[in-house]
Amino acid sequence: MFSCGLPAMGGRAAGLPGAALLMPEAGVAGPATGQPWLSAAQESAFERQARRFGHDTGRLRGGAEVVSYPVVGSVAAVRALSAATSGQRRRRQQVFFNPVIALRRSIGQGVHDRVEAAAFADGAADPADQARAGRHFPFPTRILSVRHRDVREGESWDLSVRGDHWGLDDRDDILSVVNVGVLRLAPGATVLVRGNLLVLIIQRLTCEPGGPGVCQLAVLPTPFSVDAGTGPLHGRGGPAGRGGAAGADGAAVSAAQTWLGARLLGPAVPGAADGRNGGQATAGGHGARGRTGGASKLAEITIGEMAGSLTILATAGSGGDGGAGGDGGRGGDGGRGAAGLRTLQGLIAPGRGGDGGRGGDGGRGGRGGHGGIASNVFVSLPPGQAGQVRVLAHPSGGGRGGAGGRGGDGGRAGRGGAHAAGPGTAASRPRPDGRPGLPGADGPPGRDGRARPAPPVFINEHAATPMPAPAQFPPPDALRSRDTRRGAAFTSPRAGEQQ
Repeated sequence: MFSCGLPAMGGRAAGLPGAALLMPEAGVAGPATGQPWLSAAQESAFERQARRFGHDTGRLRGGAEVVSYPVVGSVAAVRALSAATSGQRRRRQQVFFNPVIALRRSIGQGVHDRVEAAAFADGAADPADQARAGRHFPFPTRILSVRHRDVREGESWDLSVRGDHWGLDDRDDILSVVNVGVLRLAPGATVLVRGNLLVLIIQRLTCEPGGPGVCQLAVLPTPFSVDAGTGPLHGRGGPAGRGGAAGADGAAVSAAQTWLGARLLGPAVPGAADGRNGGQATAGGHGARGRTGGASKLAEITIGEMAGSLTILATAGSGGDGGAGGDGGRGGDGGRGAAGLRTLQGLIAPGRGGDGGRGGDGGRGGRGGHGGIASNVFVSLPPGQAGQVRVLAHPSGGGRGGAGGRGGDGGRAGRGGAHAAGPGTAASRPRPDGRPGLPGADGPPGRDGRARPAPPVFINEHAATPMPAPAQFPPPDALRSRDTRRGAAFTSPRAGEQQ
């Protein structure tokens, strides 16, 4: 949940203890054609939320957006941003530490979970947890209020905010708070958040029927890995091994031709005529490990009234695939043997060809990255409308292990020298060739990364059944969007596997 600390900024947000507020910024957000108006009670509730966040309701009457960037100074201040009632908090606490969350109680993420329970449920962080969490405050937050928002067919509205606004690293957690009066989703429209904690408050949500697509609210992972490593999501391939050096050719004896025949000019050195063996190749490098998939963060979605059907999609990110192992190098070729020679001193045997060098072993494939971790998603709406919500909560698959590198070929055998011609020498006498080099062994494949459970999704504090397999959906930049903020590259989970 927590980010690196930031310097406090001037100004105080009404109703947010410990929250420092930047001067709000206004942006245009025109009302939809035929958009239903809020009831008096919904209008009052929307403006009450806006005032609670320190937003001037007068600036919202014309359909403008008001955006502020408070830096929240304490767990109590984060708690004050939640829209949960005391009854909702008590019921959430009963399900907060479900098996997915309870599994990590003993590691660092457990501290985050316990502090989130104190902020969004009815938990109480003990002094040790508060001390460990204190170094992460003040906590960067973006709050947006807009009275009307339309998302047209096939478009997406991205509620995410990245750390570069504060000069933070992308690994730092950020809270996105969005207060909407009327939100209308056309068929195939998507509202999404990628890796931010989310508080989304909607007074009236209209999901229009018809068309091939569904109205979707997606709680997606960070568009980058949040593990301690660096580099791309998928592991890099290992380098190929180097080939072995070719063996030197054998040296012929030194001789001079006379009218009686060849005469040695020096002694014949044993083995000098043999070709040298080819060098052994080096092994291919190991593939790099895939990185852990992006994490999905806690989301609190509060809907005052809903018309139509809504799909909630929730998943953490797939682990990166492991890099392929590098191929082994090719063994060096054996050297050629020197030809035999008939001399006045006798017959000199031909040199033997050198053996080919052994091929290098293939590198081991990199292990696939583990799926990203997920946090709770709480959706609150009128009980009579809960049946209009469909939940697709998918596990995050592990990345595929990289293929092992291919073993390198052995070097070619060196050709033996030709026998000296002469009386009684058979023309078909075989040359003393060397032996070919042995091939290198293929590298073993990397192991697949571990899948991790789906985000626990609760509709009015009742658990939804997770899906059995990782999600397959297009990255958000494949959709048309009117959101002009710069987005990070999105890593899309693959069907049937994972990061």
